[in-house]
Parts: sequence; C-alpha cells; structure tokens
Amino acid sequence: MLERAKEFLQTAELALEKELYNGCAANCYYALFWATISAMKHQGFKQEKWSHGGLKQKFTEVLIHKRHIYPAHFGTWLTQAYAERLNAHYEVEGAGVTDTKRVLKHTREFINKVEEVTSK
Repeated sequence: MLERAKEFLQTAELALEKELYNGCAANCYYALFWATISAMKHQGFKQEKWSHGGLKQKFTEVLIHKRHIYPAHFGTWLTQAYAERLNAHYEVEGAGVTDTKRVLKHTREFINKVEEVTSK
C-alpha cells in the first residue's frame, strides 16, 4: 500500500513539473489516502475498504490522538489535500498553484513519516 502511495506521489511530482496543478493536487490526495491506509494496516486495522471521511476520522482519532504515533497536523493535511482534490476535480478555477505546492510538500513529509514508522 505504501508503494501505491509512492507511485501517486511520483505522478504528482511529474504533474507539477509540467505545471499540471489539478493532476498534482489529485494525485497528492491519492498518495495520502494510500499512505494513511498503510499506516492503519501497520497498526492492526484490517479493513478492506475505507471511505474518505471514515479513514481520516479513524486515523485522527486513533493514530494521532490516542496512540500519538503521528503529529496532529497530519489530520489537517489530509483535510486540506482532500479539499484541494475537490477543487481540482469540480471547481472552475481548479487547484491553486500555491496550495498545490504546499500539499505536495506535506505529502512528501507524510509518506516519509509513514515509511519511518512502518519500517520499525
């Protein structure tokens, strides 16, 4: 699952290089989604399918607030990336350049932390 997250991250980085901000924003969210699933699985959650809201809620509740494995801002980053993905897909103006670059930076940090935790 973390490999899928990395693939989406790589796709996001390629999209940014080509100034394809909507593609970058969408793929950042997908990378975060799969990295979060990887984090949950590593902590013993065996759920086969996750809703976007359910995954964020459970990750925030358990892995951030109860177990203190991940920093609190990771929950905020998931929310922001999801909002930017919605902008990319459904809003006329699409994903913003500055916001997309920020989401990409956060996505890299998030995946690095999940990789660090899950490799122990």
